[in-house]
Amino acid sequence: MHSQSREIQEKKISVELTLNEALALTGVRFNDNHQLEIDAMHKIKKQLEEQIIDRRRHLQ
Repeated sequence: MHSQSREIQEKKISVELTLNEALALTGVRFNDNHQLEIDAMHKIKKQLEEQIIDRRRHLQ
């Protein structure tokens, strides 16, 4: 495996979730609030996008 690919795979990100958001991502269903899972996924995607954009800036 190429060392740069390994670095990308091992890079860590931090996302702050509420307890209920984290539970929703593990499969716990909140019948009255499906929005918890949606919000949690949105936070994770946003952080990933920020990391990708930041990485591209460093490569330029």
